[in-house]
Amino acid sequence: MKKLILLLTLLISLGYGAYFQSGHAKAGHLLLTQNTPILEKQAKEIALGKVKGEVVMVKLEEDDGRQYYEVIIKSSGSMYEVEIDAKTGQVLEVEQEGSHDGDDDHYDD
Repeated sequence: MKKLILLLTLLISLGYGAYFQSGHAKAGHLLLTQNTPILEKQAKEIALGKVKGEVVMVKLEEDDGRQYYEVIIKSSGSMYEVEIDAKTGQVLEVEQEGSHDGDDDHYDD
């Protein structure tokens, strides 16, 4: 009988832990979604509208309190970095990697 009670107590504890952990993860995801209306998929599409090629990497960055997506695209043997404002979807910068002057389209740098 003691083993059964111990087993039930353990199962209930694990169940509550999983419940609260998944709730916390959902809340964190909701907060991230509220702060970044532009989704990663949309950032890729916007970047590919500026530079035709293959998306190699997308990552959400933050600089001076402003969140933006950094999208790396491989095109014609070159690598391009496209920065997109995570709230507005505005292209902030297009730069060819490895170039000293960059391929800047004069967006809000």
